[in-house]
Amino acid sequence: MGAKTAGLPVIESCGGCGACCLVVTHPPFYSVFQEFGEEAWERLRRERRDLVHEIAADYRARRAAGEPLSGTPCLWYDPATRRCRHYEYRPLACREFGIGEDDCREARRRAGIDDP
Repeated sequence: MGAKTAGLPVIESCGGCGACCLVVTHPPFYSVFQEFGEEAWERLRRERRDLVHEIAADYRARRAAGEPLSGTPCLWYDPATRRCRHYEYRPLACREFGIGEDDCREARRRAGIDDP
Protein backbone atom coordinates (compact mmCIF):
# COMPACT_ATOMS: atom_id res chain seq x y z
CA MET A 1 0.00 0.00 0.00
CA GLY A 2 1.47 3.34 -1.03
CA ALA A 3 1.62 6.45 1.09
CA LYS A 4 -1.18 7.96 -0.97
CA THR A 5 -3.66 5.20 -0.04
CA ALA A 6 -2.55 4.61 3.55
CA GLY A 7 -5.39 5.28 5.97
CA LEU A 8 -8.12 5.48 3.33
CA PRO A 9 -11.32 3.59 4.11
CA VAL A 10 -11.87 0.30 2.32
CA ILE A 11 -14.79 0.64 -0.10
CA GLU A 12 -16.35 -2.72 -0.82
CA SER A 13 -19.67 -1.82 -2.43
CA CYS A 14 -21.77 1.00 -3.82
CA GLY A 15 -24.53 0.35 -1.28
CA GLY A 16 -25.79 3.55 0.32
CA CYS A 17 -23.36 5.77 -1.60
CA GLY A 18 -24.57 7.13 -4.93
CA ALA A 19 -21.79 9.71 -5.09
CA CYS A 20 -21.00 8.95 -8.74
CA CYS A 21 -24.69 9.50 -9.61
CA LEU A 22 -24.75 13.06 -8.29
CA VAL A 23 -23.28 14.79 -11.34
CA VAL A 24 -24.24 12.78 -14.44
CA THR A 25 -27.82 14.17 -14.94
CA HIS A 26 -28.83 11.36 -17.30
CA PRO A 27 -27.80 7.70 -17.36
CA PRO A 28 -24.52 7.78 -19.34
CA PHE A 29 -25.32 5.29 -22.09
CA TYR A 30 -22.92 4.99 -25.01
CA SER A 31 -24.80 5.18 -28.28
CA VAL A 32 -23.75 5.77 -31.84
CA PHE A 33 -25.80 8.10 -34.03
CA GLN A 34 -28.00 6.08 -36.42
CA GLU A 35 -26.36 2.83 -35.33
CA PHE A 36 -26.61 0.50 -32.37
CA GLY A 37 -25.34 1.57 -28.99
CA GLU A 38 -24.15 -0.47 -26.07
CA GLU A 39 -26.05 -3.64 -25.19
CA ALA A 40 -27.63 -2.07 -22.09
CA TRP A 41 -29.12 0.74 -24.22
CA GLU A 42 -30.43 -1.69 -26.82
CA ARG A 43 -31.97 -3.82 -24.05
CA LEU A 44 -33.58 -0.71 -22.57
CA ARG A 45 -35.00 0.19 -25.99
CA ARG A 46 -36.50 -3.31 -26.34
CA GLU A 47 -37.77 -3.84 -22.82
CA ARG A 48 -38.46 -0.41 -21.30
CA ARG A 49 -39.42 2.11 -23.96
CA ASP A 50 -41.02 4.14 -21.16
CA LEU A 51 -37.58 4.75 -19.64
CA VAL A 52 -36.13 5.76 -23.01
CA HIS A 53 -38.98 8.26 -23.38
CA GLU A 54 -38.40 9.50 -19.81
CA ILE A 55 -34.74 10.24 -20.58
CA ALA A 56 -35.60 11.98 -23.87
CA ALA A 57 -38.41 14.03 -22.32
CA ASP A 58 -36.20 15.16 -19.45
CA TYR A 59 -33.43 16.12 -21.88
CA ARG A 60 -35.84 18.16 -24.04
CA ALA A 61 -37.38 19.86 -20.99
CA ARG A 62 -33.96 20.81 -19.63
CA ARG A 63 -32.88 22.24 -22.98
CA ALA A 64 -36.11 24.23 -23.35
CA ALA A 65 -35.78 25.63 -19.83
CA GLY A 66 -32.07 26.39 -20.20
CA GLU A 67 -31.25 24.02 -17.35
CA PRO A 68 -27.90 22.22 -17.17
CA LEU A 69 -27.50 18.98 -19.13
CA SER A 70 -24.78 17.76 -16.78
CA GLY A 71 -23.58 18.35 -13.26
CA THR A 72 -26.86 17.47 -11.52
CA PRO A 73 -28.05 14.16 -10.01
CA CYS A 74 -28.90 11.41 -12.46
CA LEU A 75 -32.53 11.21 -13.49
CA TRP A 76 -32.58 7.62 -12.17
CA TYR A 77 -30.95 8.42 -8.82
CA ASP A 78 -33.16 7.97 -5.74
CA PRO A 79 -31.84 10.30 -3.02
CA ALA A 80 -33.84 8.56 -0.30
CA THR A 81 -32.14 5.20 -0.87
CA ARG A 82 -28.97 6.58 -2.49
CA ARG A 83 -29.40 3.96 -5.21
CA CYS A 84 -30.31 3.70 -8.87
CA ARG A 85 -34.06 3.30 -9.46
CA HIS A 86 -33.34 1.17 -12.55
CA TYR A 87 -30.13 -0.61 -11.53
CA GLU A 88 -30.79 -3.63 -13.78
CA TYR A 89 -30.73 -1.31 -16.83
CA ARG A 90 -27.74 0.82 -15.81
CA PRO A 91 -25.27 1.82 -18.54
CA LEU A 92 -21.90 0.21 -19.16
CA ALA A 93 -20.17 3.27 -17.66
CA CYS A 94 -21.98 2.62 -14.38
CA ARG A 95 -21.36 -1.12 -14.50
CA GLU A 96 -17.62 -0.60 -15.00
CA PHE A 97 -17.13 2.28 -12.56
CA GLY A 98 -14.30 1.08 -10.29
CA ILE A 99 -15.41 0.73 -6.68
CA GLY A 100 -12.71 2.28 -4.50
CA GLU A 101 -10.65 3.56 -7.43
CA ASP A 102 -9.55 7.18 -7.80
CA ASP A 103 -12.72 8.39 -9.57
CA CYS A 104 -14.88 6.69 -6.94
CA ARG A 105 -12.92 8.27 -4.11
CA GLU A 106 -13.07 11.68 -5.78
CA ALA A 107 -16.86 11.42 -6.22
CA ARG A 108 -17.20 10.40 -2.57
CA ARG A 109 -14.97 13.29 -1.49
CA ARG A 110 -17.07 15.80 -3.45
CA ALA A 111 -20.25 14.32 -1.93
CA GLY A 112 -18.85 14.59 1.61
CA ILE A 113 -18.72 10.82 2.12
CA ASP A 114 -15.78 9.45 4.11
CA ASP A 115 -14.76 12.89 5.33
CA PRO A 116 -12.66 12.66 8.51
